[in-house]
Amino acid sequence: MNIIKELPFPTFIIDRSFHVLELSASAERVFGDIQWFTDIMDEESHSKKRRLLSDDLLKSIEITLTTKEKNPELFAVSITWKDDKGFLQCYAIGSKLDKIMSVVQEHQNRLATVDFELLSQKELAETQLKQIKQLSAPVIGLSNKVALVPLFGYFDQELISNTEDRLAATLYEQDYSTVIFDFNGIDQITDIGISLFQAFMETLQIMGIQTYIVGVKPMHTHFLKNREVNTSTYLPTLQQAIALLT
Repeated sequence: MNIIKELPFPTFIIDRSFHVLELSASAERVFGDIQWFTDIMDEESHSKKRRLLSDDLLKSIEITLTTKEKNPELFAVSITWKDDKGFLQCYAIGSKLDKIMSVVQEHQNRLATVDFELLSQKELAETQLKQIKQLSAPVIGLSNKVALVPLFGYFDQELISNTEDRLAATLYEQDYSTVIFDFNGIDQITDIGISLFQAFMETLQIMGIQTYIVGVKPMHTHFLKNREVNTSTYLPTLQQAIALLT
């Protein structure tokens, strides 16, 4: 049995001239029965050929490839060389991002459907509010080592207090080494909220977890700057963070 044919991601075995020696059934479905890998690379991506030929372990680079339907799509491409044969795999960045955004949107929709006016009893209201705060910071795995935590609502003491223990336990149990905190769903930020968040970032740093922050709005910047949240790296967009870290 030819194992490469059954691989779920488009996979090629190429020589150093980029001649396709073998390809998976998934690669043929996406790109057709091509003879040269360079035929599906766009002109700008040809400058990356030297990196693909390197014998050093290549985690991944972004390359625009032309599909069988003649559509240019962005892929994360990784390759491993053994002698003069390269084992090359392609992961569609667009489809992965769409899936992640769909999960994020699902959580936003669930939050939007909560009707606080129906919470007539104080004890029930407090319980429901705590559950909503916990829902506001789900852990979404992007890879074995990278997780996304979208934040929603009011960035206050309760948001951090109700989620930090659960987040720390989940990140530790799943052995994540990198976490992206997405502020796109945050409305207002409080001083105490950002102070507790800074302390939580320091805790994650001690645990060996690297943190990134995306989606910061103009109205958030003075809170973050004044509190010197410098244990994290800021990236402009979630898309850039996913492309860089996964």
